[in-house]
Amino acid sequence: MPKYSYVGKYTDSGSQNSFYKVKGKDYGFKGFPNKSLATFAHAVQSHLAPLSAPKVYSPVCRIRVPNYFVGPGYTTVTQMVLSDWGYLTEIAKPYVCKSEECDGDCACCDWCPNYYSIQDLLNEMHDAGIDYIDAHENNLGYVKRGKYKTIVAIDFGRESLTPIEEKDWPEVCWDGANDMECCCDACYAKYGESEYA
Repeated sequence: MPKYSYVGKYTDSGSQNSFYKVKGKDYGFKGFPNKSLATFAHAVQSHLAPLSAPKVYSPVCRIRVPNYFVGPGYTTVTQMVLSDWGYLTEIAKPYVCKSEECDGDCACCDWCPNYYSIQDLLNEMHDAGIDYIDAHENNLGYVKRGKYKTIVAIDFGRESLTPIEEKDWPEVCWDGANDMECCCDACYAKYGESEYA
């Protein structure tokens, strides 16, 4: 069984994903607040990989991960628990903009040194059927393709993109994700009309 190390519950820019790095590997497990969000992100990332996104190495699933807590006598106790729903994916190195003038919103700043690379990425994603609307510093990364470092998108949440053909993508349900309002058919049936009036 592979060993997992918990990288962190990311909170930058409203993200609610967790990420576990598999020790000694160049991939990790990306977890989501619910199965619906994981399924949508998996479909989009699988569609865009390997050109515009990190590679995907598994279907949507759950894995056993360590959970640490303080036990009797203030000793640290470790238990293996099931993770959130997610999938194994290639690890991208974080994209960091070195321009002080654009504040990490490089897709909108034509004076940013990476502006044209990011525009090429957005055009590539558009050609693949995705309008990516959230191309800021925290949602981009680098992966190695052959000898070269390639910029890719790393956030495939429904809030970050608009599929050009809606019929090709799974319906997204926000139920169970904190601070999100969902109006999908399943949530509408579960919570009733008053929730969305």
